[in-house]
Order: sequence, then C-alpha cells, then structure tokens
Amino acid sequence: MRRLSALLALAVATAALATAALAAGFAPTRSSCTIAPKQARTVCPRADLAGRALARADLRNANLAGADLTGATLTSANFTSAILTRAKLAGAHLDNAKLSFADLSGSASNGAHLSRANLTGANLSGARLSRANLLRANLSGANFTGADLTRANLDHADLEGANLAGANLTGANLFSANLVGANLSRANLTRANVFGATMSGAYLLGTNLSGANLNTAILLGADLSRAKLAGAKLRHIAWFDTVCPNGRKTNRGC
Repeated sequence: MRRLSALLALAVATAALATAALAAGFAPTRSSCTIAPKQARTVCPRADLAGRALARADLRNANLAGADLTGATLTSANFTSAILTRAKLAGAHLDNAKLSFADLSGSASNGAHLSRANLTGANLSGARLSRANLLRANLSGANFTGADLTRANLDHADLEGANLAGANLTGANLFSANLVGANLSRANLTRANVFGATMSGAYLLGTNLSGANLNTAILLGADLSRAKLAGAKLRHIAWFDTVCPNGRKTNRGC
C-alpha cells in the first residue's frame, strides 16, 4: 500500500512539473534588443525597450511588433515602414520622429509625445492615442479607423485625406487642423475643439459633433448627412455646397 501511495505521489509530482515546463515553453517572453547598425534591419518582436534612450535611431523597416517602448526617448528616430503592431508606446517621446507608412495598428500610445512627427500613410487603426500630443504632426493619408484619440492634441495637425471613420475624438483638440477630404464618418467628436479647422470636402456622415466647437471652420463641400450637431457652436462658418444633416445642400448654414 505504501509503495502504491509513493508511486501515485511521484506520478502527480511528475505531471505537475511537466505542466509547468509546458506552460513556461508557451508563455510569451520579452527579450532585450540590439539595434542593428545603419542600413541594416532591426528585428526584435516583443523586445523590452522601455525607457531606452534611442533618439535619432535608424529603425527603418524594423520589426518591433509587440515591443515595449513605454517612456522611451525616440526623438527624431526614423521608423519609416517599421512594424509596430500592438507595440506599447505610452508616454514615449517621438517628437519629430519619422513614422511614414509605419504599421502601428493596435498599438498603445496613450500620452505619447508626437509633436511634428511624420506619420504620412501610417496605419493606426485601432490604436490607443488618448491624451497623445500630435501638435503639428503630419498625418496626411493615415488610417485611424476605430482609433481612440480621446482628448488628444491635434492642434494644427495635417490630416488631409486621413481615414478617421469610427474614431473616438471626444474632447480632442483639432484647432486649425487640416481635414481636407478626411473621412470622419461615424466618428465621435463630442465636445471636440474644431475651431478654425479646414474641412473642405470632408466626409462627416453620421458623425457625432454634439457640443463641438466648429466656430470659423471651413466646410466647403463637406457632407454632414445624418451628423449630430446638438449644442455645437456654429458661428462664422464658411458654408458652400455643404450637405446638412437632413441631406439639404446649403451655402448659408445648417
């Protein structure tokens, strides 16, 4: 009987160790990363680069998918065409960085510093950018579908031709932003500051602009079909061939 009990105990212990080893084998791990020399490609998916000083680093075409860059200093770094899907960039300093055509889909960049950064044609679909600073950033042609830009600073940002369909811009600052031809359909701009923004030819189908400040905005040829304007400030707006929420075209105001 004692022999049988001992054998059972040994079997249970062996199974537990095997399970632990299996779990360890499949558990995602983070690794350090050595930045490749100039002209070479850095490949460090899931790398731990939190807090690293990488100002002016050459990371063109780099694979940093899922990497942790929280609080890193990346001022003037070159991330052109880099893969940063699901990367953590909260609080990172990316002022003047080059991120054109980079893939930042699903990334977490809450509170990131991106003033004057170049994100032309970048993919930021589903990205989290609440309270991020995008002052004067070049975001032309970028994809922000479903992105969270709650209370983000987009003062004087260039969003010409950008796709912001379904994005959350609640309380965002879009003062004097360039939104010519941008797609803001079904986006939430509740209480957003769009004062003086140029929105000529923009698509605002079903957009929620409740309580937004649109004073002095330019809406020439913009389409506001089914948009919500309850409580919005609409003084001194440039209307011409603008489609109102009721589908009626106007040159005087909705």
